[in-house]
Amino acid sequence: MPKETTHRDPEKRAARIDRRAKKRAGTAARRKITRSMKIRAVEDA
Repeated sequence: MPKETTHRDPEKRAARIDRRAKKRAGTAARRKITRSMKIRAVEDA
């Protein structure tokens, strides 16, 4: 018999997934910038 209430509220779950996606995108962008800066520093030296 299924439970009446689940601990996963669909709205909260969606918000959590959205937050994680944004965080991942930010991290990826930051890493890309850092990598390009390092490459540029090596080329200039």
